[in-house]
Amino acid sequence: MENGRLDEAKLAELRRVLEARRVDLRGEVSRMAAEVQDLGVDQGMEGGTVGNHLADDGSNVMEVERLGTISGDLQEILAQVDSALERMDEGTYGSCLRCGKPIGEERLEAFPYVAFDIECQQIVERENALRSGG
Repeated sequence: MENGRLDEAKLAELRRVLEARRVDLRGEVSRMAAEVQDLGVDQGMEGGTVGNHLADDGSNVMEVERLGTISGDLQEILAQVDSALERMDEGTYGSCLRCGKPIGEERLEAFPYVAFDIECQQIVERENALRSGG
């Protein structure tokens, strides 16, 4: 990292990591969507919940909710990966979206899709917690 900018080799390496992560995330999201659909089809083949044991119905509902939560988290990370790749294309990758300062190279290596430096990330998380009442 020179003058707060990533060198071309590091940028190319991070792009490869992000593109591979995007492929993995898309696969996981698709797999979970298929699992949710299979759970719905299984119930549909049995006439909905009629004839199912209540515990089986409860387990299916809990599994669908669990898969939906995980899928939502994965889709959020996928959106961050896509956004990081767009910033690479625009030439703004590696700069904090909030303050404009360079994001540390170690942070980008650990989480190549981050959009904020550590200080701004903490501020954004506090603001989000206040908005959500948590």
